[in-house]
Amino acid sequence: MSGGRKSTSSGNSDFVVVANRLPIDMERLPDGSVTWKRSPGGLVTALEPLLRRQRGAWIGWPGIVDGPEDPIIEDELQLYPVRLSAEEFAEYYEGFSNATLWPLYHDVIVKPIYHREWWDRYVDVNRRFAEATSRAAAEGATVWVQDYQLQLVPKMLRMLRPDLTIGFFLHIPFPPVELFMQLPWRTEIIEGLLGADLVGFHLPGGAQNFLFLSRRLVGANTSRASVGVRSRFGEVQLGFRTVKVGAFPISIDSAELDSKGRNRDIRRRAREIRAELGNPRKILLGVDRLDYTKGIDVRLRAFRELLAEQDPAVENVVMVQIATPSRERLRSYKRMREAIEQQVGSLNGDYGRIGRPAVHYLRQSLPREALAAFYVAADVMTVTPLRDGMNLVAKEYVACRVDGGGVLLLSEFTGAAKELRAALLVNPYDTDGVKDGLRAALSMPPVEARRRMRSLRRQVLTHDVDRWAAAFLSALEHTRDHVADAMGRLPSEVTAAIAEISETARLLVATDFDGCLAPIVDDPATARPLPESMEALRSLTVTPGTVVAVVSGRALADLEELLGPVERIHLVGSHGAETSAEDRDEVSAVTPEESRRLGRLRLELQQITSEYRGVRLELKPTGVAVHLRGMDPADAAAVTTQIEENPARWPGVHLLRGKMVLELTVVTTNKGRALKALMKANHCTATVFIGDDITDENAFGVLEGSDVGIKVGPGRTAADVRIADPNRVADVLNVLADNRRRAQKRRSQHAAGTSGPVAKAQTSGI
Repeated sequence: MSGGRKSTSSGNSDFVVVANRLPIDMERLPDGSVTWKRSPGGLVTALEPLLRRQRGAWIGWPGIVDGPEDPIIEDELQLYPVRLSAEEFAEYYEGFSNATLWPLYHDVIVKPIYHREWWDRYVDVNRRFAEATSRAAAEGATVWVQDYQLQLVPKMLRMLRPDLTIGFFLHIPFPPVELFMQLPWRTEIIEGLLGADLVGFHLPGGAQNFLFLSRRLVGANTSRASVGVRSRFGEVQLGFRTVKVGAFPISIDSAELDSKGRNRDIRRRAREIRAELGNPRKILLGVDRLDYTKGIDVRLRAFRELLAEQDPAVENVVMVQIATPSRERLRSYKRMREAIEQQVGSLNGDYGRIGRPAVHYLRQSLPREALAAFYVAADVMTVTPLRDGMNLVAKEYVACRVDGGGVLLLSEFTGAAKELRAALLVNPYDTDGVKDGLRAALSMPPVEARRRMRSLRRQVLTHDVDRWAAAFLSALEHTRDHVADAMGRLPSEVTAAIAEISETARLLVATDFDGCLAPIVDDPATARPLPESMEALRSLTVTPGTVVAVVSGRALADLEELLGPVERIHLVGSHGAETSAEDRDEVSAVTPEESRRLGRLRLELQQITSEYRGVRLELKPTGVAVHLRGMDPADAAAVTTQIEENPARWPGVHLLRGKMVLELTVVTTNKGRALKALMKANHCTATVFIGDDITDENAFGVLEGSDVGIKVGPGRTAADVRIADPNRVADVLNVLADNRRRAQKRRSQHAAGTSGPVAKAQTSGI
């Protein structure tokens, strides 16, 4: 067997994606050297921010046989190529993956081929991927394995690295039980998938099939699976391990495609396409990989019959079929391509005219901008697969139709049909049904078409690829013991301080925003809170006896926009000068004199900074923040000197210094005063404050007694304890929430015990 030596050593990546392909395309040049370019798809778009934030790595084949194995570092992304020989590619990928599993998982439209040699190679290559992942993943990392080519990796990786949290997602349909049972290696595949902590499918039906097979193949004595997948998750119990099974419908980067649909150049190209086609009354469009599952022949046959019948619906209608080449070395794909091209030739021979073919057929791969132009130009999008896990082309068309026009004709046997219910749904096995669908789509009144498209766009734009990835990863994270993981990452003095303060009756938990909830960035407008920290913060808001606040130097409106809708979190902006509605009584309004002083201050600061590049003024209700981050150091020093020597000395102006920011206010306020006001207003018996900046030292300074100050990052501080960076803030909040819940439970039990019959007997002297 190939695959090299097993490794149990850990790398430095906290989040690892494992997929058949890397997010790059490698190419071997004539001189033998290798070059590569990025090929970002929807999955890359969704996962790239997580990969960057969590020292992420991507394991995959680079796209050429016998390619290099050296890691590629690209903009902080770590890419680890897995090398495949020509023989391995033929047997593992073209063979077992695409001539055995692909047809089996797509309703046996083409008969699967079962070769033992292909299976052996599939095992070998999956082991290679597992070993590469083991070497890259840090201790306790999260690993997300993608798709049918790597179904053995979860179990192999579990055996190599039991410390990892492992998720698996299948991007194609999972077959009915009676079809899957054909597979000679059915038990090995199910056991391979059960190595994951969470197994995800597009639809509940696929999850149900998997749960049934887990019971049947792994054994009734060792496997117990619930069937309540529609209520979100099922479970398979394997000894002491619980494997979650759920449905997570994938989507697209709908915001990006919506933007392309609005792009002036793309809309101009759409008009040109219509003109090049002879400005027909209607354009029918199909965009598919050249694959026998896509039902290209179905729509061609239905279109031909409508033309033959001289149906008024197809009068002055042209069809455009874009067919992306795929797996052209496989015999079944060659036969399918030849059959489709014969259909196109026959259609054009019988119904085309000089300069006006009935079907415009493009067997080529088009860039996303070109596809977007076709989506904008097309009146009817035909998506008629015989079987498809989701089909993202349908969603891409909807996202591009910013004008509210267009009609989507969609196969019932796509995952998308379960979400895009306002589409015209057809059975692709029923030629008459597809004809009726085409006729209805081409004849649909504009009012009805727009009503349907509004509904479709609402679904696609709100359920995008980011939401899909977040849902899966959130579910995966809930399979692990977060608190134990978090405690292992925090210094012992931090966990000890948290444990002690958690016993207090009413606790205030307050944190700064920048540098705590959100990493520091060069442009403050691009700062975003870490999802893990926000989730942990929200969990504290529903913990009895706990008050939660965000205390920031940012303007309150800024803070509200960055945090989004928040319930039960007190917001304090402008270093305490602004507070959320429930705390407004704690703040006094700016006086007319202070308002005049503020106007003069703004003019002065604009004059001082106007000649310097990179400086940014942030206007606030009670002051002005001068942001120096990213400036030339000499310029930053010059601006600082001018501010210190002039407006900072004005009567009634107060200077607050932060990291690469100077803030001048016309009211007397700081985070310390704001924190004390919150403590008093909410009757808190102790406070935890998390901060990173110089301005947070005012808050640390008012803490006393059992209060705990936590400094994020380096630098001198009055805080009690320190954590390394914003990534550890979520750990602090998770451990704090767990300790608070435990303390509240103990108090409740104690209260119940002292009021019970035994306690009453003791107090009465019996």
